[in-house]
Amino acid sequence: QSSLVVVYVTATGHVQEDAVLAGQFSEINCCVLIFLQKVRDPSLRIMLLDEGRLTEQEVEAMASRFLAQVKDGTWQDHGWPAVWTDYAVSKLALNAYSRLLAARLRGAVAVNCFCPGFTRTDMTRGWGKRTAEEAGRVAAGLALLPPADLPTGKFFKWSTPQLYSKL
Repeated sequence: QSSLVVVYVTATGHVQEDAVLAGQFSEINCCVLIFLQKVRDPSLRIMLLDEGRLTEQEVEAMASRFLAQVKDGTWQDHGWPAVWTDYAVSKLALNAYSRLLAARLRGAVAVNCFCPGFTRTDMTRGWGKRTAEEAGRVAAGLALLPPADLPTGKFFKWSTPQLYSKL
């Protein structure tokens, strides 16, 4: 019997259960791919890619630093992505936190990120390569993989696992 717990990680990092069906657990965070090279601060790139050093406190500090720099008007001088900056930084934090959560919950919960790519939604004003329904089918297919095939700590660009989210 295969079961599913859908867990949403909010922008503030709080975990909320939406539906519980006892048994095997999985989580998919829907994310948009923002290339790591758009993060112009080399120390930030290194921190986000260093699995052994990355901590929840560092992810929170990164987000707090960004918000403080937005407040004082200096964010453009500190290497943040220049396009859709607030959205990109939220995805940086979400993907980093998802990797940490995957490591902490390994064996009990599978935590993965999913990028549907440029999808036709209200946010894209109807532009995009795929429909939201197509993206939903791929996300559901990943979440419902048999337990033996279900990875954790991965980033999926469409249905292909990537080494990193490149955020």
